[in-house]
Amino acid sequence: MYIKGRAWLITGAVASLILGFLALSSPILFSFLIVWLLGVFALVSGIISLLIAIFGKDVATRGLNAVFALVRIVAGLALLSCVPSGLRILTLIFAVFLIVEGAFAIFGALKIRQQMGWIPLLLNGIVTLALGLMVYAHWPTGSVWILGFFFGISLLFHGFALLMLGLSASNTVG
Repeated sequence: MYIKGRAWLITGAVASLILGFLALSSPILFSFLIVWLLGVFALVSGIISLLIAIFGKDVATRGLNAVFALVRIVAGLALLSCVPSGLRILTLIFAVFLIVEGAFAIFGALKIRQQMGWIPLLLNGIVTLALGLMVYAHWPTGSVWILGFFFGISLLFHGFALLMLGLSASNTVG
């Protein structure tokens, strides 16, 4: 592995660990922040996509791109105007995401068993899968705090796995 790749792994790990600790320190705030950021992102990306659909050079897909842009705008406005409902929906989506990510992480770790650092990746997958099942088990009643809390835990384990992988990677440039 190249030094740059190793540095990116370690940098990503540190960022994930910092965000994970922040989410655990204030899970309710982080839950609402996630909904708000996704709402803003959907709204802004929808507006940009709509402008591209209107003023872009590709006439053939203009109508379809405009429809998708309007869907993003409506989704963004819905998330921003009704954060509690958006939080419940996003918590359910987050549960499914964690379950799928955990399963793929387990599968991916088993595929690289010959490399050092595969065990933390396997543990990350197991924990992520378990977190997804726990989030789903507490949905929708725990949606206000659970999204930020479990997202923080997931970020900590992900950061730890990336850190172990980055630290176990070769220092050589090749």
